[in-house]
Amino acid sequence: MRPLLVISLISTLAAAGGVSHASDAESPEAERTSAIFPNTSFRSSGAALFPVEAILDSLSDQLGLSFIFDSRIISDKTIGLVEPDRNSERELRRKLGSVNLELHRVADKTFAITQAAPAVFAPAVESIAPPSAHDQIDTIVVMASMPFAAETAGSKRLFKFSSEDLSYLNAANIAEAIYGLPQSVSSFTPANTALFGSAAGISLADLRGLGPKRTMVLVNGRRGALTSGGNGDIGGFDLNSIAQPFIERIEVVNQPGGARYGSAAVAGAINFVTKSNLDGVEAGVRGGISERGDAETLSLYALAGRSFENFGNITVGIDATRVEGLIGADRPFSKTPYGFALNGIRSDAPGAVFVPDFGGSGTTDSGRFAAVLLDNGELAPFSNNDTWIPRADGSIERFVGAANQLYNWSAWQSLTLPNDRLLGQISFNGDVADKWRLNLEYHAGVSATDGQLAPLPAVLSRGFGKNSGDAAVIDLANPTLPQSIRDLVAAQFGPAARAVIFEHRYAELGPRLLRVDRRYGDFAASLERESEDGATLAVSYRLGGNRTVSKNSDRIDLAKLQIALDPAACAATAGCAIVDFFNTPSISKDAIDFIRTAEVRNIVRTREHELSASISTPIRFGENEDGRFSAGVELRRSAYETVNETPPGALPVGLVFNGDQRNSEKALDVFANIDSPLFRALDYFGDADASIAMRVSQSSASGTSMNFEGGFDWRPARGVSLFTRQFVGARAPNTIELYSVGATLENFFVDPCSPQFIAENATIAENCASAGALGVTPGFQQTASLATTTEFGNPKLEPEKIRSRIYGVSITPTEFTTAIPGRLQLTATWLDYEIRDAVSVANDSLFTCYLSQSLSSPHCGANPGTGAPAIVRDPITRQVISYDILRMNDGELNWRGLDLEARYSTKPGYVPFFDSIWVSALHTYTDRVLLNYDGENLRRLDGLIDFPKHRTLVSLGADVGGWSFVAYANRRGRVRTIDTEIPEARVAPALYLDLAARYDVSDRAYIQANVQNIADRKPQIAAFGSFGNFAPEYYDPIGRRYTLAVKFNF
Repeated sequence: MRPLLVISLISTLAAAGGVSHASDAESPEAERTSAIFPNTSFRSSGAALFPVEAILDSLSDQLGLSFIFDSRIISDKTIGLVEPDRNSERELRRKLGSVNLELHRVADKTFAITQAAPAVFAPAVESIAPPSAHDQIDTIVVMASMPFAAETAGSKRLFKFSSEDLSYLNAANIAEAIYGLPQSVSSFTPANTALFGSAAGISLADLRGLGPKRTMVLVNGRRGALTSGGNGDIGGFDLNSIAQPFIERIEVVNQPGGARYGSAAVAGAINFVTKSNLDGVEAGVRGGISERGDAETLSLYALAGRSFENFGNITVGIDATRVEGLIGADRPFSKTPYGFALNGIRSDAPGAVFVPDFGGSGTTDSGRFAAVLLDNGELAPFSNNDTWIPRADGSIERFVGAANQLYNWSAWQSLTLPNDRLLGQISFNGDVADKWRLNLEYHAGVSATDGQLAPLPAVLSRGFGKNSGDAAVIDLANPTLPQSIRDLVAAQFGPAARAVIFEHRYAELGPRLLRVDRRYGDFAASLERESEDGATLAVSYRLGGNRTVSKNSDRIDLAKLQIALDPAACAATAGCAIVDFFNTPSISKDAIDFIRTAEVRNIVRTREHELSASISTPIRFGENEDGRFSAGVELRRSAYETVNETPPGALPVGLVFNGDQRNSEKALDVFANIDSPLFRALDYFGDADASIAMRVSQSSASGTSMNFEGGFDWRPARGVSLFTRQFVGARAPNTIELYSVGATLENFFVDPCSPQFIAENATIAENCASAGALGVTPGFQQTASLATTTEFGNPKLEPEKIRSRIYGVSITPTEFTTAIPGRLQLTATWLDYEIRDAVSVANDSLFTCYLSQSLSSPHCGANPGTGAPAIVRDPITRQVISYDILRMNDGELNWRGLDLEARYSTKPGYVPFFDSIWVSALHTYTDRVLLNYDGENLRRLDGLIDFPKHRTLVSLGADVGGWSFVAYANRRGRVRTIDTEIPEARVAPALYLDLAARYDVSDRAYIQANVQNIADRKPQIAAFGSFGNFAPEYYDPIGRRYTLAVKFNF
């Protein structure tokens, strides 16, 4: 990830002066379905009314028009879509007339807008001219390079940025813009998913850090298809599936929206509006490279469209992108893992210092003896829990954590993942009958991500072996075993010992390689009708889905390994060669070829069908004001399937795959919303608007959930707006949470019924003494160190309970004073999210069970998916045989904080030498984040690495003739990696600066250069990181780099 490559979503950056946009006119379908304008909602289809200023901004951007108007006469008016074509003037004049406004041509591409009667502009139309800066009447000249997007009412605010804004980034992925938002958390990105198996390379949106499952993503106003990471409940809309050049604009509502958009919009919603209705060809190429000559990126794209008279428009596009990755060895701050050491030994004792080399793994290519297997099948540790390392001379040494006993895994591991993508789209829209319009669109693509990890470690604590995990079990009679370890075993265990457990890193295989191939597909069709009075009717169908195939190579088959460690069994097996860990520098090639598995594949599929119908009609309010009523119904069927294609009989070491399963869910949503003025210029009270939205969802799995939203906007004075939104509702769990099945492995565990826990906790003592299947006998001692574990979804999950509150104020000083040239707007919004009965996975389901009164926790009962007991003890020995890890409604999450935004722009006459300048700033203060997984232990996360107290994003731009310049600044406040006062866990504030410069070669072409991370800021090395020395999803590992882009319109 590149956290510095961001854009302020509260500002629409200046378009390149003079660049023609006639060939990339905004999509009528996208406009009708984007539905993040104030008088409608995200819907599957249906035309809507938009603010007049939004329509003018769109026409200005697309056709280079200028408009002169008094903002007071249009501030509350909405009209239907006006398509940017040769009939735009006539259509705009007709629709403005429907709200008592008139359009007057002043010059070739300049128009004035007045009230029909009485006229706001006193002079005759012929004499109208743009007013001066000193005029008391509030007028705005809207031009193609105007950086401000149209504003919605305060309680329904959105951040919008266009294709031009994205092009200034020169980013290889639209996710980089989303992750740069101060409200966004980079929870799953190509920079931090190398360890997540099938999820490697996925990019998920996560507003406020409430989780990707609580951020709703839409494409052209329709629900985006769910992509499963194939690992736990990782899943959401993969941002890699939409190409940046295809985007017309991105709209972000960073406030709760479950009632308007769907129950998943707990934190907000993101809508990607794609380009359509093109006439001509748009093509471009973009390339980049780091200052060190690596991390190359290359992207080529083309979009073409044509309108056919009496038929419609067809637009097609294709994009090919390659992103090269990095491994830890490519950067000095990641090539060596850091850890705490004292006197040359790894240690967490007081006085230990944080130094390189001591963050390595104790599992090395030399290996170590971890335990002993007794004749009775029990596992026994060496005295003092020591482990022993074999030496080349046949002796052994005790593992103490010296630097030469640790393995440098960091140098091998992917730092950023390489990725190849080929994406395409095709759309059609046209009138099929009087007032009826048909829209068709199809998005598809493929993505390939390659990752690598350090050579395979096989350890005792986890794996397929009942008593040994993935480690090797070597019989004491094995002739390759050093005599020194036989002597130690005999001294400590006598004749009771049968074998030793040997952990080893298979460096002979080289790095572990992973390939993840994803296929995306999404088809949508809608039929829409708009009447003369602005009422709309729409019916639509959507089919979306994707397929993820993960392929693992260079793995060891544990079953074959055990054969190769038994001389007699090996001699009787064709192709077998003895594995000798101790008497040769490395395992022989013949032995490696025998124990190596074939390629192991795992497949995850998701598919969604959605049928919807909606109506929308204006509500008359007074003579010149309209409200809006909208309602609709959505019927959806979602299917989720996983297939494990492990070769029959193979036990691939170190792999975590979902189990085979296929399930589906049906859901019905009914929604309605009303947006209406309450009063206008009422005595001294000013203006006010109100909105109400409701959505009722019925799921075949999780039952009924309801979401309700109420909003109020009050403008007591010109340029001042106070607003609030209140939400109460529920989020239905998705199909991954309901039905996923994880890998079944033997995992190390601690039994709650061990004597030390019984002595410390009366509840545990009572539960362990119970007479049921979960009780133990008096004097019980844990002898089993591994238990069979599987992570399951839960088809009995219930909807999460949501309660959120929004309060804000917006002030536009330039609307009530002429002392400030240009336009200035300041907004502050306080947000409070509360989630109860949150779907979560207990940190330790065994202890969650035994800490509950009378074993009342759901973790103590039956697995809702299988019906079998979730915890199983041996009826004779009372040792834990297996336990299931279940998702339950026992979590809690709370986020509370403040958004601050400031935006300013001005035009010629105020600033010498510049045609226009603008600056925008967005700051998020996180006041409090509370989280628990089990309903018991509440943790405070604000100030930790995922939730910095302060994040700031600033953009500054200027136009000078044919040149445009944009600068970005992204600051992340100080954080701690974990909740501790240890100084090495503190990460200082980080500031990243970027610069873009563009030159318009002609009105149909430009060339642009970018420098990212100008200061070449390197990540700070800190202790206790989840992925090594630092968090690559938040702190740029690439360094200073350069990109160059060229775009042509034909």
